[in-house]
Amino acid sequence: MSFDTEWARCAPWIGAALEHAGRTHSLADVKAMVEARECRFWAGREAAMVTEIIEHPQSTDLMLWLAGGDLDELKNELRPMAEAWGREHDCKRSLIVGRDGWVRALRDEGYSPLARLVMKELNG
Repeated sequence: MSFDTEWARCAPWIGAALEHAGRTHSLADVKAMVEARECRFWAGREAAMVTEIIEHPQSTDLMLWLAGGDLDELKNELRPMAEAWGREHDCKRSLIVGRDGWVRALRDEGYSPLARLVMKELNG
C-alpha cells in the first residue's frame, strides 16, 4: 500500500493526537516531515504513530510524538517496533509526549514520569 493511502487512512488518529499535543503542527506539516524523513510514520491496522529521533549533547532519544487509535495495538505492536528501530539508531531512551493516561498504560513497560509539561496561551 502506498504512503499516501496509508497516511489518508491513519490521518484521523494522527489528527486527534495533534489536538492533544498543543496544535503546534497541522496534518500537512507532519506529513511533510515524514516525507522529508525528519520523522517516522508507523501505520497499524487500527492505530498509527509518529516518532522522531532527537539528538541532545549527552543523549539520543526516540520521541514517541503522536499516537492514536487502538491502545492495545499502540502498546503491544507499534511501540515495540518503534523502540527496536530507536535502538538500531543508537537511541538511549524512549520518551513519550502525551496525556497522563500514557503513564498508567505503560507503567508495566518500564516507563516512568520524567517531567510534566504545562502550557499557557500568551496571546489569547
